[in-house]
Amino acid sequence: MAQSKADSFTAYLEAKLGRQKERQAQPVTGGTPLSILGIIAASGADSMPLADLLASSGMNFTSFAESIKRLQDSDYIVITGAPGGESAELTKLGNEVAALARPA
Repeated sequence: MAQSKADSFTAYLEAKLGRQKERQAQPVTGGTPLSILGIIAASGADSMPLADLLASSGMNFTSFAESIKRLQDSDYIVITGAPGGESAELTKLGNEVAALARPA
């Protein structure tokens, strides 16, 4: 017995909606090291407290920490301040890269 087109389309829609709900339930971890540079540059200052930067980045803690490490290793930022009150400060190179990444 052949399945009607309406039944197969309904099954398709149900499967598609199920996948959309799964995607919405996944945590958002957007952001990249480059976006972190952009956030600092857009703040109007050359430095930003790490706690504020983490909140603005939309990243989970692990991704954020890895991105900060990569930015430090690339000499785009330096971390200053006492433990618990650190700030990320753009270097000259970090400022230049952030300026290149800004939309025209």
